Amino acid sequence: MEFIDLNRHYLFYKDNINACIKRVLDHGNYIMGPEIKELETKLAEFVGVKHCISVASGTDSLEIALRALGVGFGDEVITVPFSWISSVEVIVQVGAKPVFVDIEPDSFNINADLIEKAITTKTKAIIAVSLFGQMPKMEIINKIASKYSDC
Repeated sequence: MEFIDLNRHYLFYKDNINACIKRVLDHGNYIMGPEIKELETKLAEFVGVKHCISVASGTDSLEIALRALGVGFGDEVITVPFSWISSVEVIVQVGAKPVFVDIEPDSFNINADLIEKAITTKTKAIIAVSLFGQMPKMEIINKIASKYSDC
């Protein structure tokens, strides 16, 4: 069963997409070319921030976020075991320890009601993962994180 016809969307934008691809091929700056600066500028404007940094993968974005927060050796990061490997990989890469909180059986997202029980004085972050188009209960998670932000 076809849920979405991606080819139909491509055909609608085909001339523009092909022109953009040709421009990149013509200048040859495949990494950090002018299109990246344009993308970062437009994304920053769209979300209302001063800067935006594009990365090669979600894994890179998670690692950068943890490092920007100063998460490292001896720290703990709360996340779920039911996720892509990157959620835990980046925690270990920065030297921290993953602390697992179980998921909700209906959404497969982190059970926000269990997060507070997992927080210790070593907790520095929570990585809440959204799965299958369903968001975790971010309002509750953010409230918990704010409550313990000085820990």
